[in-house]
Amino acid sequence: MKDDKTIDRSNLTGQETKDVEILRPDLRERFEGLAIQRAKDGADNVFPIRLKMLRKEVNLTQQEMAAIMDVPVRTYSNWEQGRSFPSVERFPHLAAFFDVTVDYLLGVNRETINHRLMDQLAILTPKQREAIEVVLVSMKKSE
Repeated sequence: MKDDKTIDRSNLTGQETKDVEILRPDLRERFEGLAIQRAKDGADNVFPIRLKMLRKEVNLTQQEMAAIMDVPVRTYSNWEQGRSFPSVERFPHLAAFFDVTVDYLLGVNRETINHRLMDQLAILTPKQREAIEVVLVSMKKSE
């Protein structure tokens, strides 16, 4: 039975997660974001699907991609089949090659990220927001 004070745990797994959730009520919004992301992921692993799609968009074979990423063909094939994943160090290389973000490759929930960003921006003073805008404009110019 759920009431307004409890978090829907249907998408959370592991006793440790539940223990932390109970001990840290200040993280409620983060657990809710996690539950939303897990629900959107469903049973599908987004990474292999996107990796294969991106490779096909540039008309490359798995053998060619394996050579580009400097891994055995079997390793690259396993990535596309969801049997294994690249090391953390290789994700930025894949993202750079395909001109996408690592977030895109992994299927990160943009709504959750944008929500947190907007919450953080909302508490800034107008002067602080102006300073951030100056930094962002200067970054865009340096590209």
